[in-house]
Amino acid sequence: MTSGASKRIGDLGEMIAVRFLEDRALEIVDRNVYVDGDEIDIVYRREGECIAVEVKTSSNGDDPLDGFDDVKMGRVQRAASGYRLPIFAIDAIAVTLSPEGAEVRWLRGIG
Repeated sequence: MTSGASKRIGDLGEMIAVRFLEDRALEIVDRNVYVDGDEIDIVYRREGECIAVEVKTSSNGDDPLDGFDDVKMGRVQRAASGYRLPIFAIDAIAVTLSPEGAEVRWLRGIG
C-alpha cells in the first residue's frame, strides 16, 4: 500500500473516531497536535479533564492495535506531557475498516 493510501486510511479512521466520541457527547478539544515532533491524534474533554487519544486504523484484516507498541505509547506520553493543557489519561481507539463498514474499539485509560 502506498503512503498516500495509508494516510487516507488513517485520516478516515480519525474522522470515524471523532464522530464516535462526539456521538457520546464528548467535546473534541484538538486534533493532530504535534508537541516536539510527537503527535496526539485527538484530545477530548470529559468532565473537565482532557484525554489524549491515539487512533489506529486497519483495512487489511489486521488488528489495528498491533501498531500501538511501547515505542508509540512513549511518543504519545511525551506529547501529552508537553501539551498546552494537562492530560489526565491516554486512550486508544482502534478502527477496523471492511466492506461491511467500520468496527470501533475504545480502550480507555491505557496510559
